[in-house]
Amino acid sequence: MGARRCGVQFAWARVIAMRASWRKFVALLDQSRVRVTGIIRGRAIVLAGIFVLLVPGFAYAQSSTLQLKQTRNESQPQLLTAAEIANLGDPFFNLLLKDKADKVMLADVLDAIQPNASNRHLFVVSERIVQKARMGFRRAVLAFDGANGGETLKGNVMLSLSFGPDGFPEDSEIEAWGWDDQRGRYNYYKLDSAGSPTGAMIWKFRGSSEKADLQTPAERAGTCLRCHVAGAPIMKELFFPWNNWHAGVGGSFVADYLDGNSSNPNKWPAANTPPFERLSTADKLETDFLIPTFKRFNRARLNAMLKREDANGTPSSSTAGRMTMLEGSRLLKPLFQATEINLISSRNTSGIHPFGSAADFVPTLGIQIPASFFLNNHLIAGGGTGGLGGLKLTNANEFSTFAKLSQQENKDLVEKFKLLLNGVRGDTHFAWFVPEPGFVENDLIDQALQLGVITPHFLAAVLSLDLEAPVFSDTRAELLKFVPDQFEFIPVAPGVDPVTLPRDATNDLLTQAVVSRINQADPAPGTNADEFRKLLTSPDSVDDLRKRVQVYVNRVKEALDSAGPDGRKAELERLYGLLVERRRLMQMHPVLQNLDETNGQLLMPLRAED
Repeated sequence: MGARRCGVQFAWARVIAMRASWRKFVALLDQSRVRVTGIIRGRAIVLAGIFVLLVPGFAYAQSSTLQLKQTRNESQPQLLTAAEIANLGDPFFNLLLKDKADKVMLADVLDAIQPNASNRHLFVVSERIVQKARMGFRRAVLAFDGANGGETLKGNVMLSLSFGPDGFPEDSEIEAWGWDDQRGRYNYYKLDSAGSPTGAMIWKFRGSSEKADLQTPAERAGTCLRCHVAGAPIMKELFFPWNNWHAGVGGSFVADYLDGNSSNPNKWPAANTPPFERLSTADKLETDFLIPTFKRFNRARLNAMLKREDANGTPSSSTAGRMTMLEGSRLLKPLFQATEINLISSRNTSGIHPFGSAADFVPTLGIQIPASFFLNNHLIAGGGTGGLGGLKLTNANEFSTFAKLSQQENKDLVEKFKLLLNGVRGDTHFAWFVPEPGFVENDLIDQALQLGVITPHFLAAVLSLDLEAPVFSDTRAELLKFVPDQFEFIPVAPGVDPVTLPRDATNDLLTQAVVSRINQADPAPGTNADEFRKLLTSPDSVDDLRKRVQVYVNRVKEALDSAGPDGRKAELERLYGLLVERRRLMQMHPVLQNLDETNGQLLMPLRAED
């Protein structure tokens, strides 16, 4: 031990690697106005004014400024470079991690982000949400509105953490994201003990949404992008009725055991803690926070793919009024391939949830099958909660008027297909739970439509392909190769609905380019590529799609309503087989399987072999 001078006086100390001792030591440093700013490598940690010796290895004491990044769960944290820190500018970083990263207790974190508790909102999700017994954990999402420190918070900061029957531990692990509007990206952070020899909690930068959609499954492993496929936040069940969220609107589930104002005599103690005074519902998270956030994210994504006058300039336009798309294949990949999904269900209960009661099952009660099970009605019809423009072919929504079954018929299907939920025969709280096209990606395509990057004619031609497979279509997937990266387009004027414009085939430059590529490939008659070419070269693919949808609607309606009991049973079994197969494809998908955090046990009913 000794001391030396190098501009400032350094001292040597020895710290025992135990939680209590370490925290006392850091407290002493705080009392002495000494900030921990270094990282342990080998045996020494450099502090502002102090070297601390520890056991060999790697560890870190939280600084008042964020210092660390962690690329993968299993990797050791590393020091952020000055350039990397300078590239962080989201509200979460600015309010907390820029100079308060030593705040790791939940109350301190919340006060740093939004000191006004009335502007905090608590949402709860769990595959066990309908289980009221005082056991297990639930996941919470904390959102904020209002402003603090010059930062607008609504849709710009969210936290995710777990709690048990007694509420949130003060030293909770926290996952967080902040939206950096200047850079058009989400930044992801995590508070946990990785890299700490004492178990102390440390904030770390875990990555951003930049080029998230280009990541391979191997590159995603152990990162936030393992689940955040496009880079955006996740709400797997974005739309009503939310099988696994506390909600309550329109007959959705109410987790009254978490509501301090409810009459439930067996409420969790957590319900009477301060954070739960701001308990809110899934519909608010969807409409007030996430949908606007997703649309903003997609505007940034789309704009980043356009040719510009310079790096920070507005999109360039030719003398002919044309703009240029530089990454067409990347932009349109979600239209052809399942890059992201949401989960949707009937708005009616199954009556056979394993955590429910026998009284829940009423054989004659009806179950409406969601229209998005049959086709991508969000893009074909438009409208809905997400407010997409779409193609305005509203006959795509007609399935909702007749595609129904009873709880008894649903139970028979669950038994026929031998489906298990939580290891026993059963179904989700709301029946017919199935993957559908993801809203984030649908909205991206719709924004491309509204801008004029793709025409209604082109969109209708693609959606006509394998119409009855809205997700996981091998037919559409193989045709992405015909989409060029770079092409020009005529932008649609703001406020003009593209479906109201007469088709101008001479200016449908993307369609021309794709047809040319298909012609060069010279596909055999009857192949998927040949069918795609026929759709693209038809006079009016939008009307062709409308007719295909109507034929589809009429066929299913006939089979369910007019084919007799045996015909109805056969059609329900056919449809349910499609549902089971889509669940299987999600579970087998190298990326989307990560959305099931229950290892196939609780998210959705599966066959034992799946």
